[in-house]
Amino acid sequence: MAKKYAHISPAPRALLIGYKATLSAALFAIGVRCRHEPTCSEYAAEAWSRHGFLNGVRLGMGRFVRCRPGGTHGYDSVPDEKPGWHFVKPTTTTTTPRT
Repeated sequence: MAKKYAHISPAPRALLIGYKATLSAALFAIGVRCRHEPTCSEYAAEAWSRHGFLNGVRLGMGRFVRCRPGGTHGYDSVPDEKPGWHFVKPTTTTTTPRT
């Protein structure tokens, strides 16, 4: 399993391997299966390698939250664009001189 996550740094790799060995295994044992492809841990590993640790954690946690009864399911790939906070930009208006 360690070779599977060799492309990410040691600390996130340890977190993923720990998650797969404990929480994921416990959930699988009681019949809870992953609703997405790739699995949440594989998604997080790819997000960390593409977008860095902090954005990868944010994407991975968002994916984990969506993986619930009534949530999304099916194929869900990591976005190509770097995630960020999207604020509404004010529109620029041209003023016309008063006559």
